[in-house]
Amino acid sequence: MPRGSPAPLGTVLVTGGCGFLGYALVRQLLDDSECGQVHVIDRNIGENRHDEANYVEGDISEPSIMEQLLNKIRPIVVFHLASPTFVRGSPVEFFRTNVEGTKTLLRLAANSTSVKAFVNCSSIDIYADPPHVDVNESHPIGVASSYEPYARTKALSDCLVLAANGPQLRTVTLRLSHMYGARCSQQLQVLLDVCAGNALLFQLGTGTSLITVVSVDNAAAAHILAAKALLEPSRAHGKVDGEAFNISDMEPVSFWYHTILFWSAARGRSVADNLIVIPAWASRLIYGFVQWVFWIFTLGYVDPPPSMSSTTLSYALENRTYSPKKAQERLRFRPVSDHDAVITRAVAEELRRREKRKSKQV
Repeated sequence: MPRGSPAPLGTVLVTGGCGFLGYALVRQLLDDSECGQVHVIDRNIGENRHDEANYVEGDISEPSIMEQLLNKIRPIVVFHLASPTFVRGSPVEFFRTNVEGTKTLLRLAANSTSVKAFVNCSSIDIYADPPHVDVNESHPIGVASSYEPYARTKALSDCLVLAANGPQLRTVTLRLSHMYGARCSQQLQVLLDVCAGNALLFQLGTGTSLITVVSVDNAAAAHILAAKALLEPSRAHGKVDGEAFNISDMEPVSFWYHTILFWSAARGRSVADNLIVIPAWASRLIYGFVQWVFWIFTLGYVDPPPSMSSTTLSYALENRTYSPKKAQERLRFRPVSDHDAVITRAVAEELRRREKRKSKQV
């Protein structure tokens, strides 16, 4: 179908469309015969672009920018992906984008004469009080100030989106498991930095903790399924608007198998037998000490690095698995993924990009 011709999705807007998930989602939208024009707004449009999409550089928390854009392009669907990364964001940035930005988008979308569907990218990190085993969407979420800024502001955003659902603007929130795949700006880059050169590699605990993950392509496909279900409820098997859905590859994996696969791919050999194993009790003691030091010397104004956060420790030592049944049943979500092969290709691509950047600097 020629780009711009009448289609069920019509014109769409992707916030944060130059990010990890945004790049994959825009590609799938451009390849979808049921999609019209694809527009992207991002604070940095210098990378992760597709020739057929339309790009605007801007901040979604700026009402004037967003109002002007919505009036100009008149999208039918808004895919809301914009968020600072867990690795790089600050508390102020998290609140500005995830809370204030979401409020702005929802208000403008509700007042728009074109927008009919709003698909929000959320995270399983919003669920309160881990460990979690096969947790479903009814589990409490953590909005208290004691939670880490990323998770708390994503939880607040999640609540705002669900509360905004109504006859004129149908909303849905997708709670993604941790994504992996090519162009990852968080997990992939951190893991490759950790194993650079001949650095010693550490495993915390026994290595038996299970997590749910999702490939970036599966996550993108879920967003498109949700949008189509909002516009045409007959495509779903049950209520979608005003609902939350856990999105994953379905089958849990070992956190340490998942992590070690990145390291092995980066070094070109298995590193599983060359890890220094730190017992769980010692890991908790070390993490607690680091967090205490940060609190004492920064008076609580600076958080420890993400690699030393409570969330990271929880994933390393505890089960964090989430039920995919609701997405399977209502969205008819059927992920397709070759976990190991996707990681191997993603690592190889990132290493090539790093070499290319090095050669330009010489």
